Amino acid sequence: MTPIRRKKMNKQETAAYRIKLEESRRFLSGEIAPFPPIAMVAGSGLGGILDKVRVIKKIDFSRIPFFPISSVKGHKGQLAFASWNKQNIIILSGRKHCYEGQPLSQVVLPVRVLGLLGLKILILTNAAGSLNPYIIPGDIMCITDHINLMFRNPLIGFSPEEWGPRFPDMSDPYDKTLREIALEVALERNIPLKQGAYAGLPGPNYETRAEVSFLGTIGADVVGMSTVPENIVANQMGIRVLGLSYISNSHALKPGSITSHEEVIQNAKLVGDKFISLMDGFMERIGDLMMKENV
Repeated sequence: MTPIRRKKMNKQETAAYRIKLEESRRFLSGEIAPFPPIAMVAGSGLGGILDKVRVIKKIDFSRIPFFPISSVKGHKGQLAFASWNKQNIIILSGRKHCYEGQPLSQVVLPVRVLGLLGLKILILTNAAGSLNPYIIPGDIMCITDHINLMFRNPLIGFSPEEWGPRFPDMSDPYDKTLREIALEVALERNIPLKQGAYAGLPGPNYETRAEVSFLGTIGADVVGMSTVPENIVANQMGIRVLGLSYISNSHALKPGSITSHEEVIQNAKLVGDKFISLMDGFMERIGDLMMKENV
């Protein structure tokens, strides 16, 4: 049996990649100053949040040197510099996925660039399918942990010291303090906010019945095709992460049902108002936290 060979960057390729990061960083630092310490990646179907915040500036990904552009419906491919409840924030409307055929180094390039620009807090959002009967379509779930079943890792290969530790700790990949703030806001605003573990698969197909059964057995509450690589890189770079899944379909309530991307996009709209309200309160609280911690 021939062993699977995984593509990894050598020193020469890493040097070229660092040039890409620097050109992206230089471009964005010239367009947005000072660069805010908070960013959000808006997943499938959440591009409409840009209509709910005060956008100061929009930049198409195509204008940012070497930024990956998603080919997936529901991902606009825009970087927005916005003000959300008096907090300046970068919102990435759209993301590249590993199933689109590019190496993970390109998928996570935006997070690397934001880290080099001084990012402190990253909010990762995604559409996910529920494996838990108590987590239903229209719910928002605060991610407590993840299971990497993509069978690849963005840290494989040469790793310059400025990117962070070679062997980053992942015992608390989704920041406990940020989760507590989100849960407090949800309780105050009467927003049901579930908690659970996210399983990341490479996709792009949806899961078989046997895979659904397996994922539930190993401790996953929801499943999706993103977030995990971005989270790993953020943790390596010392960026605190809040992960939020909005539940687009349920494998637990409708076992064996047919899932489509159109369903995922439509059901993502069910959480729109709840998500905006949750983030309004979160942004207010995060300002207090950052003042307290002198960020």
